Amino acid sequence: MNAFDLKAEIARCDLTIPKLADMIGMDKKTLYSRISGETSFKQTEIVKISQVLNLTEEKIMAIFFADVVS
Repeated sequence: MNAFDLKAEIARCDLTIPKLADMIGMDKKTLYSRISGETSFKQTEIVKISQVLNLTEEKIMAIFFADVVS
């Protein structure tokens, strides 16, 4: 999980983490937990986030399936 890239994509869409959480129907604490790596994203959550942020397949792989430690 590449938290830095995910946060950058959220900012590029002029969103905040709480606003994104609201848009995908997730508690903001849960989203913060996922981004920080405390818990893992579920596939359905990745799909929702990708749709809201309009991420390409390549970007999805780079963000959610990266070996980067954040």
